[in-house]
Amino acid sequence: MPRLLALSLLGLLATGCSPRRPAPGAVNEPHPDVVLEGAHLRSYEGDTLQVSGTAARVLYRRAGGEVQATDVVVSLPPGKGSPASQQAGTTIAAPNMDGSLASKTWVGSGGVVVRTGEGLVANTPRLTYDADARRAHGEEGVTMKGPDYQMRADRFTLSAADQTFTFEGTVQAVLGGATE
Repeated sequence: MPRLLALSLLGLLATGCSPRRPAPGAVNEPHPDVVLEGAHLRSYEGDTLQVSGTAARVLYRRAGGEVQATDVVVSLPPGKGSPASQQAGTTIAAPNMDGSLASKTWVGSGGVVVRTGEGLVANTPRLTYDADARRAHGEEGVTMKGPDYQMRADRFTLSAADQTFTFEGTVQAVLGGATE
């Protein structure tokens, strides 16, 4: 009898010590290898600074070079030979940013705000940035405000090097002291 009781106790302990299974519908993502809180970000190509910024939290997974960050603000310096009016570069702020160090791309989501050195402010739900091309694009619409205009477009491309936007699809503009 004591042997049966001991085996039952061991079975109960083994059941209690087994790893928890995720709830149905829960995402089973691997734990990050590195978690940074209040991070300052810098990305270089050789000696040239390509991107700098901050993030409230950064999760990094070595296996795929995947990065997830929250409350991100990045600055893209202007390209060489940019006019003096563009020396401030472009700033992109996003509540969420997912990226890959291998592909050198990242996706900002949750309501992205882009500010250029010339004072243009663009809002889009989501954008994808390609560090090699120094270009961002969005397929979910964009609204933009400048000193004396407002506009809306279905899709856009932004060249970070020269801070120019290209708009596609339906484009609507209001010129001359536009207000909301």
